Amino acid sequence: MTTSKQPTKQTYSQIILNHMLAGKRLSNMQAYDQYGMTCFLQRISDLRAAGIAIQDEVIEKNGKRYKSYWIDQPANTTDSEVTL
Repeated sequence: MTTSKQPTKQTYSQIILNHMLAGKRLSNMQAYDQYGMTCFLQRISDLRAAGIAIQDEVIEKNGKRYKSYWIDQPANTTDSEVTL
């Protein structure tokens, strides 16, 4: 019998962290649209509690306000290297 090694599924925190470490910003709606995430703000809180310095900025567009989140420092890591 052959057993195949299945890839480890990333947690939402890992997905968010890897997205931001790639130098990209992410908002609540973008997290929902791109990753189907409904608990984005809780994961941001979890990452901050773990010591990750996540920046945020209020953006106003078309009369609507929302926050965009990012990590300032660029990282030289790949998705598989970041674990929480």
